[in-house]
Amino acid sequence: MGLPTLEFSDSFLDSPEFRERLQCHEIELERTNRFIKDLIKDGNMLISALRSLSLAVQRFSQSLQEFQFECIGDAETDDEVNIAQSLKEFSQLLSTMEEERKRLIQNADDVLISPLERFRKEQIGAVKEGKKQFDKETERYYSVLEKHLSLSSKKKETQLHEADSQMSKDRQVFYDASLQYVFKIQEVQERKKFEFVEPLLAFLQGLFTFYHEGYELASEFEPYKQQLQFNLQN
Repeated sequence: MGLPTLEFSDSFLDSPEFRERLQCHEIELERTNRFIKDLIKDGNMLISALRSLSLAVQRFSQSLQEFQFECIGDAETDDEVNIAQSLKEFSQLLSTMEEERKRLIQNADDVLISPLERFRKEQIGAVKEGKKQFDKETERYYSVLEKHLSLSSKKKETQLHEADSQMSKDRQVFYDASLQYVFKIQEVQERKKFEFVEPLLAFLQGLFTFYHEGYELASEFEPYKQQLQFNLQN
């Protein structure tokens, strides 16, 4: 079941039903806010894990590169030459893969973390500020309204006119705060459809690019792998 609609005209009525619908949106935005916080936390953990994995693979690759593979005797067969060279080939393959992974890691903050944090702080934060102002004006308006209703009809006509005029101004301030609050809620719900989803899509695209690079390298490596297997069988 979706969220109830919020109409600007309902701001002027300020009915109990309007307040209930408003509360539904507030609860949903708070839930979204908590979810984004958790997502950012988990995203940072994922990036940190990828960084640790990348460093481990780079160290492993460097070890392969530095190892000198020696065979018995002065004259090496073609098979032995290819087998001895294989460690450096493995190292080169892993290094190439890690270059793509490093790009994924380097872009992760700009692509994923920062946009999510910006959406949470700027968009949801703006709604929270709007609620503060709305609650403040609500309390003030109803306090003024209560005083206005308790005015004695025995007061001078000029005083009553002044009170009515001031009441109209206070009512307009309350309506403005209510309209602005409803607008911010509607705006963030619309923005959530793309500003919240686009960073996730961009991050996954980077991940898919990394996997695709691995597939391409594996395809290019296939002839060498078959030749090496032949050398090993010999």
